[in-house]
Amino acid sequence: MTIQNLGSKGTAVDILPNNVLASTANGSGVDLQGYEGSAAFVLSAEAGSSGVTYAVHIEESADNSSWSDVSSGAFTTTDANTASFQQINLNVSELKRYVRAASTVAGGTGTGAVNVTAYASKKYTT
Repeated sequence: MTIQNLGSKGTAVDILPNNVLASTANGSGVDLQGYEGSAAFVLSAEAGSSGVTYAVHIEESADNSSWSDVSSGAFTTTDANTASFQQINLNVSELKRYVRAASTVAGGTGTGAVNVTAYASKKYTT
């Protein structure tokens, strides 16, 4: 059973900690075993330098070692030198145990901070 009140029952889960992305990188695996239901994955990206874009997507893994792309888990690639704030919704109950954000920096060296946070419901327990 999923708790529907994200305000008091939801948890912010840091998927990709806020950092300046200077090159293509992968975040660390985050264990979703204690969560269920729909989660909002939010990308917040500062404008990179002229010509720089960020392509960020969510990957999943059963063992925190071998990774694959999540279907419908890609954010829209950011426009060059433009900040971006986006949300995708994924059902964590249908994902493998671990997730991470993978990012590709194109068009130069990034100079903007990028962060991905998921807002998810903890599993209901009695």
